[in-house]
Amino acid sequence: MEYTPTQPDAARPQPLDAAVPQQPGPSRIGPYEVFQLLGEGGMGRVFLARSPGSRLVALKVIRPEYAEAPDFRGRFRREADAARKVSGFFTPPVLDADADAPQPWLATAYVPAPSLHEVVRRFGVLPEPALRALGTGLAEALLAIQATGIVHRDLKPGNVLVAHDGPRVIDFGISRALDATQVTRTDAVIGTPGFMAPEQITSGRAVGPAADVFSLGCVLVFAATGRGPFGSGGTAEILYRAVHTAPQLDGVPGALHSLLAACLDKDPARRPAADALLAALGPTEPSALLTPGLRADLAAREAHAAVLVAAPPLPAATPDSAASPDPVAPGRPSRRRFLWIAVGATAAAGAATAAVTGWPPGPGRTPAPGGAGAGTTVRPSPAVAAAPAPLWTHPLSRSVQNGHLALLGPTLVHWDQDGAVGYDAAAGTERWTASPRLPSDVSSGRPRWLGAYGDALYGTVHGDHEYLLVLDGDGALRASHSLSTGEQASSGDYVVSVLGAGGGVAFVGIEGDQGYVVRAVDLAAGTVLWNRTMNGSDFQATADGQSCFLQDNGALYGMDLRTGNVRWTARDVVRPGTYPGLAVAGNAVLVTGVKVQAFGAADGRELWTAVNESVYLSNTAVAGDRPFVADSQDTVFALDPRDGSQLWHTVSPLHLDGAGTPSQERGPSAGTSLVVAPLSQPRGLIAFNASDGKVRWAHQATGTEADGKTSWLVKAGGTTVYAASDTTLYAFRSDTA
Repeated sequence: MEYTPTQPDAARPQPLDAAVPQQPGPSRIGPYEVFQLLGEGGMGRVFLARSPGSRLVALKVIRPEYAEAPDFRGRFRREADAARKVSGFFTPPVLDADADAPQPWLATAYVPAPSLHEVVRRFGVLPEPALRALGTGLAEALLAIQATGIVHRDLKPGNVLVAHDGPRVIDFGISRALDATQVTRTDAVIGTPGFMAPEQITSGRAVGPAADVFSLGCVLVFAATGRGPFGSGGTAEILYRAVHTAPQLDGVPGALHSLLAACLDKDPARRPAADALLAALGPTEPSALLTPGLRADLAAREAHAAVLVAAPPLPAATPDSAASPDPVAPGRPSRRRFLWIAVGATAAAGAATAAVTGWPPGPGRTPAPGGAGAGTTVRPSPAVAAAPAPLWTHPLSRSVQNGHLALLGPTLVHWDQDGAVGYDAAAGTERWTASPRLPSDVSSGRPRWLGAYGDALYGTVHGDHEYLLVLDGDGALRASHSLSTGEQASSGDYVVSVLGAGGGVAFVGIEGDQGYVVRAVDLAAGTVLWNRTMNGSDFQATADGQSCFLQDNGALYGMDLRTGNVRWTARDVVRPGTYPGLAVAGNAVLVTGVKVQAFGAADGRELWTAVNESVYLSNTAVAGDRPFVADSQDTVFALDPRDGSQLWHTVSPLHLDGAGTPSQERGPSAGTSLVVAPLSQPRGLIAFNASDGKVRWAHQATGTEADGKTSWLVKAGGTTVYAASDTTLYAFRSDTA
């Protein structure tokens, strides 16, 4: 299925010189000056850019594999030309396109507004007047699109923006060109499971305007209930229900029940046309869509957009400018300064959202604490309890780079590649500094610590051979094993990672003369059990007691722990190069990137997909077989490992730090009682109940720690939370009453 990104939270821009989780874009595309990456999906990337006339645009750049497909450019040109003819109030106009560019692109007017998906998640489900206002806007948009002969084919909550004066439908105009290309697999169709018409699923291209009416019905059910009409679970299950079972309309207002049931009729001929739907829903008032929280969110986005419009133009490249990241004419504010002002303007406009509430939540949904949802740099948070007094603190004698916290039994270890220190987790006293006895052939060099799994810290050191070191919670060297598969280690071999450990086996990533290799080592005997050459550099591995699960170049493999024999393969799980996170929860293997996908650990069967986002998610944390994940919109989710349904989700009243950074330990940490996540600006941490998502407390740093250079590290263990700033190690003990 083709996944298309929404316009993510533009009210939370990252300055161009700040670290962002998304891949940075070019400075110009065609005549457009690029500010930042908005989102990324299956068909391409979307950038926020500015025209020569200082008009902001959403610039969609098509992926190279589409552009290289036979006849795609001709189809793209025809569809873009047709899309330019769409002239409706509820569709942003298509302004420009270039089918002949190395990567074709299409520019539409930028709408500084959140998607319906974001609105429902942050502010709750919509009451009937708001549903009617949404429905009439969508029906009018479909009429404008259909008048030019276009069928949208992917109408979903992420493709609906909620602006001050009503909804806007985006991402129309290129679906048919993409669908006709069929570059990924022969049975590929454009659409999103849960929002696709039955005829779109069964016959692919044989769809007409009635398919968009079906999708509109699905969108309204989502807006009314917080879920799609065909439930959650694996893609195959959702598609089957859409074709064969009745929609779930529990929670839909009674006055709209029969109308939405008609939209979701399996027979396209029995569905109402868009004009009949418009008449049945209206007349309406667009302002019914607005709550105080959404108004503040929109004001923040509009303030940010206004500052970007006024930013100085990007200077033309010159030999001198290459050495200066922010060239500026004398007496003019720098471009970087303007972008930092944009962040400040966003903060000022959005601060009010911390004190307002939105629509009431639907069944089983947790409201956003305080209605928070706009992008503020520091949110006033009177409703968030202060953290309990620290159980203990300990000054840190050395700074760490890309540091980590790990619990090895009763020992808390603070470590990076260059060193590790163990502390008594109960008292905070220092127990040891890693200084293991090294193999006799290691005459120089020191260990590199690369991972903590179970009750051990793993590292490597290089002598005549490359060695795997295993350090226990007491700081003692438990094992030292050669990683050589012959009498001599290849001089080109270099250990890049210790990927995981389980069942008495460790998995080591090696870059060598033959490319990238994953090597399995028996931790008791020290023997190399198997090697597997990787197809890409973005490989990951994890393990349970019986199997190793390996992601390589977009495919997921279930392998025998000790032989390396492949038991099953799931292909096209992620786009190669996206570096997803891997975790095991119960009987499922979880792959986390822009969504969480679950596969059966025993057979690789696709089980479910959850939290399908347009931006990266954090790695999934697992406690007691329950998965927890956070996104870059400051929302923390608890998932049911059986079907992926949301047990709860909570929008943090304070900004989370790095929750949308893939494959990094900057997301939440979960214990049996608490889920904790680091904060940014000011630094610190926030704790949630693991059972229901309620915010327990937050620790916000003061003084120099509030502006620390590095992200705080957090680790949850039972009812105790551990954290490390630049200078201090903390332990907090908290009940969950």
